[in-house]
Amino acid sequence: MIKVSIIVPVYKVGKYIEQCARSVLSQSWPSTEFIFVDDCSPDDSIERLEALIDKEFSSLKESVKIIRKPVNEGLPQARKTGLAAATGDYILHVDADDWVETDAVERLVGKAEETGADVVYFYAWKEFGDGRSRVITDKEFETPQDFADAILVHEAHPSVVLKFWRRSLFTPEIFFPRYGQAEDMVQSLQLLDRATKAVRLPEPLYHYRRSDSQAMSRGKRSRKKSQQLRNFLDLYLFYKDTLESSPIRRCAGTILRKARRWAFLYDWSARKEYPGLL
Repeated sequence: MIKVSIIVPVYKVGKYIEQCARSVLSQSWPSTEFIFVDDCSPDDSIERLEALIDKEFSSLKESVKIIRKPVNEGLPQARKTGLAAATGDYILHVDADDWVETDAVERLVGKAEETGADVVYFYAWKEFGDGRSRVITDKEFETPQDFADAILVHEAHPSVVLKFWRRSLFTPEIFFPRYGQAEDMVQSLQLLDRATKAVRLPEPLYHYRRSDSQAMSRGKRSRKKSQQLRNFLDLYLFYKDTLESSPIRRCAGTILRKARRWAFLYDWSARKEYPGLL
C-alpha cells in the first residue's frame, strides 16, 4: 500500500491550525503519516494542535510527528525539515492556514496508482473569507517540463501544495531557498524537471485561504520582489557550476532576466550582493 507523508509547517497560525489539522488528520487513506513542523511559532499554534490531537485524534498519535525547530528559518526550510523526517512514497504539502478535503489523499493515491505518475497536480478552492470562493485550475501538459515552462511564464500555478509529489524527486541536490517569496516556483521548477510523468486530477481538493488584506503598499511589494530576486539568483548560483546538467538548464536565462528586471524596478542594491549577475 502506498504510504503518504503530509507535511504542515506551523508558524503564527493559532486561529487556523485546528481547521487545517482536523482536515489533515481526518484523511480517509489509512497509510498516512502526519508531520507538523514548528518553526518557532511565537503564538499558541502548537498548544492548540496538541490539544486537538489529544481530544479528537489520540488513536493517530503513533502516526503524528511534531518537530520543533531550534530557530525560525522560514517556510522553505520548514518544508525541508519535514521532508527529512518523511518516510512516505508520496508527499503532500499543506499550509497551516489552509485545509484539504478529507478524501484528498485517497483520490490522489488512486490517480498515482492508475497512471504511475511522479506528480499529480489538482485544483483548489480559493476562499475569500466573505463566503465567496472560486476554483483555481490548471490546463493539462504533455510533459512535466512543459508544465515547468508554463509556470515560469505565469501560465500555470506554481504552488507546491497543489501537487502530489513522489518523494524520490526530493534528492539531496534540491535547492531550498532562503525566503518564502516565489519559493513555490523555485521548488516546482526543479522537481518537475526531475519528473518523468505528471498528470492532472481535475478536482478541487485543497482550500486556499486568501489573505484578508487585498491592498499592497509599494514598500511591501518591493520587499516581496527583493526576496523573489534573491531566491532566483541563489537558485542560479546553486547550479552555476553544473548548469548544463542541472534541472534549471532550460530556464536559467529566463531566471536571470526576471531577477534583473525585479532588481531594476524594486531593489537595485542587490547588485552589490550578486556582482556580475545584475
